[in-house]
Amino acid sequence: MQELIIGIDIGGSKILSGILNREGRILARKKETTLANCEAGEVLDGINVTVKELMQELGAQRNNILGVAVGAPGPLDYFNGIIKDPPNLGWRELPLREELSKRLGMQLLLDNDANMAALGELRFGRSKACTHLIYMTVSTGIGGGIIIDGKIYRGKDGGAGELGRMRLLAEDGQGASKHGQNLESLASGTALAHEAQELIKQGRGQGILALCPEASKITAREIGEAARGGDPEARQMLRRAGYFLGMAIANLVNIFNPEWIVLGGGAGLGLQDFLGEPIRDVVNDWVAPSLKHNLKIEFTSLGEEIGLLGCAAAVLQEFENSARRSNKEGMEAQ
Repeated sequence: MQELIIGIDIGGSKILSGILNREGRILARKKETTLANCEAGEVLDGINVTVKELMQELGAQRNNILGVAVGAPGPLDYFNGIIKDPPNLGWRELPLREELSKRLGMQLLLDNDANMAALGELRFGRSKACTHLIYMTVSTGIGGGIIIDGKIYRGKDGGAGELGRMRLLAEDGQGASKHGQNLESLASGTALAHEAQELIKQGRGQGILALCPEASKITAREIGEAARGGDPEARQMLRRAGYFLGMAIANLVNIFNPEWIVLGGGAGLGLQDFLGEPIRDVVNDWVAPSLKHNLKIEFTSLGEEIGLLGCAAAVLQEFENSARRSNKEGMEAQ
């Protein structure tokens, strides 16, 4: 049997587990809901069961597995394999790498989910020939992966890329005072849902409410549907979110001078028809002219499976790095 890679993408609202080959083809996969009110141990037990089921589906044994990788919400301690305090899961100081490795009976790689997605984009996406890339995920929260010279930039403690914490001083009338002034509180799927709920409390937002009569259950999906139906309030909300995302991206381009900005995440991909134009407008206005040359801003073509592909990319990168180290040591020993 061919060598296989196990990928696990833990998000704020879903867990996607899969088995891939070295070419990035997903051979088996399963998507489950992330239950934030469940104990972490319960969730990890469920992941273990799912992985065993997927292996059984393919008739795979442990000796067929080239490696296992997990993407999880930040902030996390990459070097020690610990999830710190992701806002959408309720986990605190969880030694995820150790606990899940123990359950699976296999060693694993753990990284920020956005870093994993950035690696997936770099290896399997349209930007695979580039060396400087920033990936931004817009979902329940907002995160990022920064690639410099073809490598993930981690910072001193491994926590770089928390783009959702970027503080934005919004202009008057941009809605900043209501939900805070960091990017995640202004433009994430959660922020959009909160904004819609506030509108409904004021007797507005009826086009959104018609799609989900229970206001507390409104998500970015209903806002997108209302916007596609021509609802002006939904369209204004999405344009404002795109404006804030554009502000953040313009700042990143001015600082890092990347070749590519790639956006993904459930809300980002689901709402790209409305977010793309305001993002590009703001970037065009705010970025230094010399840095706009050949800059590409795109939504990922890899869809929701970018996290799984990133897990495969991380395992392959580790395998290739180990092979290079072995070759170097062999040459030095001669």
